[in-house]
Amino acid sequence: MAEKKLALVVDDTEIHRSLIRMCLSARGYACTTALDGQEGLNACKATNYDLVFSDFEMPNMNGAEFLRAVKRLPAYKNVPVVILSTLDDPAVKQRVADLGAFHYIVKPFNAAKLDEIFAKLK
Repeated sequence: MAEKKLALVVDDTEIHRSLIRMCLSARGYACTTALDGQEGLNACKATNYDLVFSDFEMPNMNGAEFLRAVKRLPAYKNVPVVILSTLDDPAVKQRVADLGAFHYIVKPFNAAKLDEIFAKLK
């Protein structure tokens, strides 16, 4: 049996963490969640995840700071990090793309948007 891929979901909102975790679990990922960027960074230092979803606006360490820190970790240079945000701002999208984000999703989102991301992962 193939080993499950690991995913990390970093978001300060419980409903978003739960929704993304359910979507990832349905696609065969074992999921861990974190409440903010600092907790997410600590999780990344402890475990090698195959995929990371992170909110952009969070306390303690926002999504851009988290993304920058994660991409500095050697194990995460090529790991896809998807940023989620309520901000539909081209400047923010460009900023996270420049920091190495795999994709940027504007909240609210639907399953079709996640399907689009998973199609790009294959």
